[in-house]
Amino acid sequence: MAEKVTIGNAELWFGDCREVLPLLTGVDAVVTDPPYGIALENHGQGDGKRRAADYTIAGDACQTAGLHVLSWAHANGLPVLFFASPRRPWPGEWRNWLVWDKGGAVGGGGDARTCWKQTWELIQVAKNGPLHGARDESVIRWPVQPGDSALHSCQKPVGLMAYLLAKLGPAMPLDPFMGSGSTGVACVSAGRRFVGIEIDRAHFDTACERISRAQAQGTLLPPEEAPQPVQAGML
Repeated sequence: MAEKVTIGNAELWFGDCREVLPLLTGVDAVVTDPPYGIALENHGQGDGKRRAADYTIAGDACQTAGLHVLSWAHANGLPVLFFASPRRPWPGEWRNWLVWDKGGAVGGGGDARTCWKQTWELIQVAKNGPLHGARDESVIRWPVQPGDSALHSCQKPVGLMAYLLAKLGPAMPLDPFMGSGSTGVACVSAGRRFVGIEIDRAHFDTACERISRAQAQGTLLPPEEAPQPVQAGML
């Protein structure tokens, strides 16, 4: 049975997104980082080249949950922004293929002795309307540090999510795999409404705490003043 928590402008659900989606109304877009279906895991080698933490990603054995959300979004005519692995992109027709360049301080993938370190992720966008602001590059340079994922192994920067939301302009986005709540924090900090769903209780509680703190702080930046990526000439 799904559990609903309301924090200011944010509607947060603890449960399986496939059960919650039929209960939702008023959503304008789906902006999310679903399980990629690549069975990502880390065994905590801690050898200086790989992360010391031992973790797996819930539901990452297949793309079933993400495909369900994608089908639901298309059936409801909603714009979608899906983070993705270059090893297994989301199928279908996409208007934009973006690259998030995370910088050299993070990254992994494969045998550290024989594989180049993967320091980027795909972002696939479909059915979006006119972009807000300038026509930016499709390589988004948003450097992060190892400590920036302390709350979740796949934690996204709040600033990056604020930038992407400002470009798309949805009034109330849905994140059905909200993890530690970065998208929700970005929304609340910009005075946006937000709907989030998370199936992991620990991550859900973290998201509630972060969004509650952001709600208490009030609007920090209007959407048109969202943080911007690093420009190529600034590297």
